[in-house]
Amino acid sequence: MRADSHKISKVFSSGGEIHYVLPHFQRQYSWEKSNWQTLLDDALAIYEEYDPDKEPEHFLGSLVVINDGTKNGFITAFTLVDGQQRLTTISLLLCAFRDLIDATHAKLTNRIQRLLVNSDAEGEAYFKLLPTNKYGDRQAYISLIQQEEVQETESKIPLAYQYLRRELDKLLGTGTIEPERFLTVLFNCFQVVFIELNKDESPYKIFESLNAKGKPLSQADLVRNYVAMKLPTAKQEKVFTEHWEKIEKLLQESRTVGRSRIGELTAFLRHYLATHSRGLCSEAHTYARFRDRCEEFQNDADFIQEIALLRRFAECYNKLLRPENEKESEIRAALLRLNVLDVQTAYPFLLMAYIAYEQKHLSVEQFTQTLHILENYIVRRYVCREQTNYLNKMFPTLWRDVQDEIVEEADFNDAVRKVLLSKNYPADYRIQQAIRSNKLFDDQSREKICLILETINRHLSKDSGGFTVLDGKATVEHLMPQTLREEWKAEIGENFERVYQDYLNTLGNLTLVTQEWNSALSNSPFPRKKQTLEKHEFRLNRDYFCREIEKWNEQAILDRADFISANFLEIWSALGEPATIEKAVHGKPIAITILGERIDIPNKTWRQVRTSTVEWLLRNHPQEFNKVRQAIGIFDDSIEGKNYPKDWHQLSNGVWIHHCSSAKQHIVYCKRILATIDISESDWSIEEEDVSAVVS
Repeated sequence: MRADSHKISKVFSSGGEIHYVLPHFQRQYSWEKSNWQTLLDDALAIYEEYDPDKEPEHFLGSLVVINDGTKNGFITAFTLVDGQQRLTTISLLLCAFRDLIDATHAKLTNRIQRLLVNSDAEGEAYFKLLPTNKYGDRQAYISLIQQEEVQETESKIPLAYQYLRRELDKLLGTGTIEPERFLTVLFNCFQVVFIELNKDESPYKIFESLNAKGKPLSQADLVRNYVAMKLPTAKQEKVFTEHWEKIEKLLQESRTVGRSRIGELTAFLRHYLATHSRGLCSEAHTYARFRDRCEEFQNDADFIQEIALLRRFAECYNKLLRPENEKESEIRAALLRLNVLDVQTAYPFLLMAYIAYEQKHLSVEQFTQTLHILENYIVRRYVCREQTNYLNKMFPTLWRDVQDEIVEEADFNDAVRKVLLSKNYPADYRIQQAIRSNKLFDDQSREKICLILETINRHLSKDSGGFTVLDGKATVEHLMPQTLREEWKAEIGENFERVYQDYLNTLGNLTLVTQEWNSALSNSPFPRKKQTLEKHEFRLNRDYFCREIEKWNEQAILDRADFISANFLEIWSALGEPATIEKAVHGKPIAITILGERIDIPNKTWRQVRTSTVEWLLRNHPQEFNKVRQAIGIFDDSIEGKNYPKDWHQLSNGVWIHHCSSAKQHIVYCKRILATIDISESDWSIEEEDVSAVVS
């Protein structure tokens, strides 16, 4: 690495031939008005104190580049790793100034032009700086440099140019700046730290901490740059085009996920990483955890395969966020309901389930049923006002927990039910109590309450061959109104203040109507509300309010709460009896014994337990291997196209075996392998390190 102080004029080779190109993975131009104004303010401050005998220095920050040889045989070319925002803005400032003085200062205009283009070059090398194609940045920049009309674009580059030109025009018009002196300030006083790397260095370890006076890099930006710099230049464009560009198009950082307000791409990376680490990292550590994972890959092929896998997960994540992109109507409907319930915490589990469905390991019915089971779990916890922080720790491990419950012919959905029952699952009596007493209504819960009450309305029509719907958007109506008039105080009784505080926002006091009806009912006395609702075609209202109800007081609200809870429990009935799952704690494996033969496990890994068991089979009963292979689906002839090739091990006979599981699953599979050739469980044993001794 070589670091030098360069004037802006030298950065652009003092009018000589030089070419900077941005890597494919660099973010789009993203500086905004505050950044543009800061640059102008800095220039004006230096302009005012400028002394030609002692030129002041003003450092803009750093440029990190990799020498890419030459273009067209004679132009020095650099890949611009860090500093693209400031270098692009300086170029736009020069471009705007050139256009303003073009008619009055021909020599100065030519000097500026020599810093913007390589006049003897052709094609892309003609431009000293070449932005990425993202959001139309490159085409917009080229049009401005060539003084052509800029086509309609998403790029911010035209906005920057227009702002800088407008402000410079004011300064020139008022005589605040004199063109030649101002250009001297830009050329000679503005400086950068020019850091040139050789191709063997790791640029991503440098630009992590380099972002002075620029727009801070987001976690997604850091990941993108890391991916770019980890790949050889020759492979960047292919990986970018086939994978990363598609990821960024699906998951845009400018959009946010749920209440977290985290950008989509960063949120996705956190949830993707959680599928591997089984823990959800903080937003600020997303890049660091991604880098740590990718440092494990020893060659380009493995790393590229990881990016390809990331794209497949991104496609699933996009469907979680926008279920309208899912083709299967049953899955789409289930996902839309889950989105109302804000289930972003469940995304690590849902990503794994979605991938399993996409790879046909789960059927449409199994995946849909999984979504229904998850809705059951979330709705019941919501009604009981259970803490959501628990879910941040629970869901990243849920997929592995479910896999641990699946043995031989066990059903996937049964395993999901069993595991969720052990994860603070509310019992029926708690649902009944919660619907009676929990204050569920607030501004953030309207959609959830609408989903619950609309589902109950459909349930009430379950035997009729159809169901009624509102002829407008559903709104939540408070039967006991939010503002109590004297007649309502009399309706409730002498304890109206307590009843109002305790029951106003409980489900027993809430129903659904259209906005028009909501406004009409408003603070109306109960007899009028009852008369209106009992004629309402919406079954939730008609079926209940057609009965005898003399007053809408505490008991009336509790009676309706019981009506709501009875239907609620028919719809979201208990998955089973809440239980705990005993988890065996295993030490590191030392050795296995099969039919009296002791086999050491030198690496002390559970993966080696499985492979050693199969290798014993190949040595002692090779003719039985095909029988085992047909009975147990953990073998394959090739790992080409596998999502996680590191989870496979090649046996001595050339066949690959999947060996990524928990200790419990490894033990189960070893016993199943031997049982297939009539070796009983008692003939296989394992020695483990003493867990308590290790802990102490």
